[in-house]
Formats: sequence, structure tokens, C-alpha cells
Amino acid sequence: MTLSTQRFEAWIEAYGKAWIARDSNRFGALFAEDAIYYWTPFNEPLRGREAIVAAFSKAVGGERDIEYGARALYTSAELGAAHWSAALTKLRGGKRQHLDGIFVVVFNEAGKAISLRQWHHKDER
Repeated sequence: MTLSTQRFEAWIEAYGKAWIARDSNRFGALFAEDAIYYWTPFNEPLRGREAIVAAFSKAVGGERDIEYGARALYTSAELGAAHWSAALTKLRGGKRQHLDGIFVVVFNEAGKAISLRQWHHKDER
């Protein structure tokens, strides 16, 4: 598979739609069974779709009023990089969080993410 900018943009849009909908099935469908997800550069990665979906479910279970936007910065044969931002309200405490980040995604031949590395900053008010 050669990753096109359009295909990557469709993937990052699907990522956002799954997050906004808090839909674990749609989110999990974006990843290969043996995918690796680096939620932050300092923690051990999540290994496997099952672990990725479990972490996603836990995270979005405490969020509401999610907003998301992203744009592709770079694509190559199998890799895409994007700038993303999000805003959400934490159910616990009711504070609004704003996140701004970058992720780099490597894809397999089927168009599923096999590696996602994420860096982000958050502001909470």
C-alpha cells in the first residue's frame, strides 16, 4: 500500500469521529491486531488492538463535549504525520481540557495503523 494524503486524511478524520462518538469499535477498527500505540513518549506503549481499545474506552468514559480537528502534515509510502487539537470536558470535576498535539502513524498494507506515536500538551481550566 502506498499511503496517499487523501487516505491519511480519511484515517485521521475517522479517528476523530470515533473519539467524538466515544465509539470503541470504530476506534479499534483503525488499528491492526498487533498495533503499538505510544500514548505519550515517556510511557510504555500499548501493545495490541485489545489494549488500545481498553485504554481508549477508559479515557473516553470520563469525557463529554468532545471537539476534534486535525490536518495532515506529511505522508510517505507508509507513514503519515498530523497536527491535531481537541477540547473536552472531564466528567470528574467538570473542567474543560484543551489538547494540542502531533501524531505519527505507520500503516500496514491493509491501511490499518501498526504504530502510532503521539505527543501532546494539555491545558485545563
